[in-house]
Amino acid sequence: MKRRLFNALVIASLTVCGASQAQQPSWPTRPITFVAPLAAGSPTDALARMVGDELGRRLGQPIVIDNKAGGGSLIATQYVQNARPDGYTFLFAVSAHTINPAIRKQVKYDPIKDFTPIALMAAVPHVLVVGKDVPAKNLAELIAYGKANPGKLTYGSAGIGISNHMEGELFASMAGINMVHVPYKNGSTAAMQDVLAGRVDMMFDVVGSSTPLIKAERVKPIGVALGRRSLLMPDIPTLAEAGLTGFEAMPWIGLFAPAGLDPAITEKMAKAVQDTLADKRVAERLGNYGTEAMYIAPTQFVEFLKGDLQKWVKIARDAKIQLDD
Repeated sequence: MKRRLFNALVIASLTVCGASQAQQPSWPTRPITFVAPLAAGSPTDALARMVGDELGRRLGQPIVIDNKAGGGSLIATQYVQNARPDGYTFLFAVSAHTINPAIRKQVKYDPIKDFTPIALMAAVPHVLVVGKDVPAKNLAELIAYGKANPGKLTYGSAGIGISNHMEGELFASMAGINMVHVPYKNGSTAAMQDVLAGRVDMMFDVVGSSTPLIKAERVKPIGVALGRRSLLMPDIPTLAEAGLTGFEAMPWIGLFAPAGLDPAITEKMAKAVQDTLADKRVAERLGNYGTEAMYIAPTQFVEFLKGDLQKWVKIARDAKIQLDD
């Protein structure tokens, strides 16, 4: 009798537990926040809003963009690092996520261990361009000129530690030439104006913004920085193809959550990202921002991040790039 009563109680308990779990709503049940590291109105902000709208439709909840600009993306990154891993706060990250730990002493986060990498979402292809008066029309001629005139070539960037600065240092290291870095506080647009005016020799620039200048023959393309040809500029060879074997630098956009996110939520968000990027309409809109849809799943994204961090740590050490602010 007692045994039958015990069994009945166990069955009743399991039934109640199962019913309770079945009644729990699945994620997400409320709006999700994407924390963006750049100011409202910037290209990255616009891109975050576009991708957020598409993802929100697939997930059944709106995605709100919270702009936390400043500190070279550190403010946004550290905010998400300290947020609850409940599936409602994500970091819409840029390449600074792996560059900052390589160049900034005050960085207190591990770009992989202190977050849950969700997915790589887009590549932001850069192309190396030179001014029309630079006596080189291809990579071999540029390297030859640089070696014959050490310290004479100048290259512009959007600032110390920004992607196109790091790309310039990687290029100088691999090409074996000595170049002078000219950083601009007002971003890549100001740097390009000086390239066009002949005050600076060259720079790595976003493919999207360089394309009309190349077509108008106001600058000369030397090579794309990606490890493969850009979908937005398929006729221009990569620097590796042009002769700088092994050169690859890819500014990117990815999605992260705080460390400790439920694996089921990670999987669901990653799948939503994959489905969104597979939409041809979304890919076309990404192209309008000078980016290319490029999905990499969570596990592979972690390996990508490890390689990216290792690359910039070495470049920062070799070039003695260190920001103390």
